[in-house]
Formats: sequence, C-alpha cells, structure tokens
Amino acid sequence: MNGSMMKMKRTKSTQKEAAWIFQIALLLHFCFQGVSAIAEDKGSGRKDRIVGAWTWTSKQSDGELFTSVMDISLEESGSLMGGIRNPKGERIPFESVNMKGDQIQVVVDHEIMGQAFKASYDGKLTKSNIAGEVVIRFQDRILRRDWKARRLLEFPLTGEWDWKLSTPDGNELKATLIIHQDAEGVSGRLESEQFNMPLRDISFKAGQLKFVTQREENGGTFYSSGKWHGNLLSGQVSSPSIGEGLKLPWEARKR
Repeated sequence: MNGSMMKMKRTKSTQKEAAWIFQIALLLHFCFQGVSAIAEDKGSGRKDRIVGAWTWTSKQSDGELFTSVMDISLEESGSLMGGIRNPKGERIPFESVNMKGDQIQVVVDHEIMGQAFKASYDGKLTKSNIAGEVVIRFQDRILRRDWKARRLLEFPLTGEWDWKLSTPDGNELKATLIIHQDAEGVSGRLESEQFNMPLRDISFKAGQLKFVTQREENGGTFYSSGKWHGNLLSGQVSSPSIGEGLKLPWEARKR
C-alpha cells in the first residue's frame, strides 16, 4: 500500500514537472517569437525610414542652380528601389539602393550624350536629412562633392514666400507670394500694400513654375516663370508694359 502511494506521488510529481517544463517551453517559444517579430519590425522600420521623396540643390558648372528629386520605395520582397529625375524631368531608375543601419548608398548608372555616367550617393540618414558625399564618374574623370538631401514634402510649394523683383533702376519691388498646392493643382496670389493679384494660368511641372498676374488699375499683364530649388524660387518676369523683350529677375524665399 505504502509502495503504491509512493509510486502515485512520484507519478503526480513527474506530471507536474512535465507540465511545468511544457509551460516554460511554451512561454519561451512565444517570447522568442515576439523578439523575432520585434526584430523584423525594427529592421523593416529602418528601411521604411528612407521611403519617400528626397531633394537637394546643386550648382552646375555654368553657375545655374539645379534641383534634383529622387524617390525610394520598399518592395514586398524587402528590397529598396527608386529613381532620380534629370533636368528634363525624366525618371532614371537606380542601379541599386542599399541600406545598412543609418548608412544609405544609391547608385545611378546611365548615359549622357553617348558617354557613360555613374554617380554614387553615400550618406547617413537622420529623421529628415541624408548627409554625405556623391562620387561622379564621367569621361574618365572622378568628381567628389558634399551631398545633403532633405525629405520632400508632398506639396512643397504650399506656404508664404518673400518675393522680390529687381527693377531696371536698381530698386526692388517686394511682396508676399502665397501658394496653395494640393492634388488638384496649384493656386495662389501675389500681394503687397499696393496690389493684390491672383495667380492665373498657373502650372508647376518638372520643377518649373509658371503663372500670369494682371494689375487692374493699368491692365498690365505680367508673365512669370521660375525654377523651384527647395526653399527658393527664382526666375524672370516679362510684360509688354515693361518693354518688348525685356525680362526682369525675381526670386522668392519660403518663410
């Protein structure tokens, strides 16, 4: 009897121990599954940080400013892809996009006027900037430059801009350029203490802004065109009222 009781106790103890081990194993299984999921989320989240549109402005050999825009997307496979816009507004796909930690490398490989052109953009990613170096290889030459890109807002023109026009007599005409940009298009007005003119026939394509303004008091019509360089717009305005063939420079800086 005593032997049977002892055997039953040992059996119950063994069962409890087995159940306890099973619970521990089950708990560890879910814990490690959770850690793995967190690690995966963290990894994909880091890649998600680079997704979107980025822009930077550089000065060309002739002194002209040129604004570049690149877009990066994350594929279902987990690989990064994207492209960059050339001065004509055409999209050139990246040869490769690599990201390791906070370091990003984008390679563009295509032809310009029949000549091989390769650019490697390397930088460190922060919340809204990528800063580093671009290495350009073209016609057996290697050019290195500092490079800093900032995250591009979906509608970069929206806001108030400090606008000024340089007149032939050396003075400056100042006003506020107010622009609203959304999925439907672009609208706005140019206003100062002397005038309030809506922007008409306005368009924004491939970084080029065009609009027409008209002063009611004298009926003068002004045709403005300019290039977008992030927080700077610069261009020229022409009008029959200021002289045939005469173009005056203007610029606007975003507040």
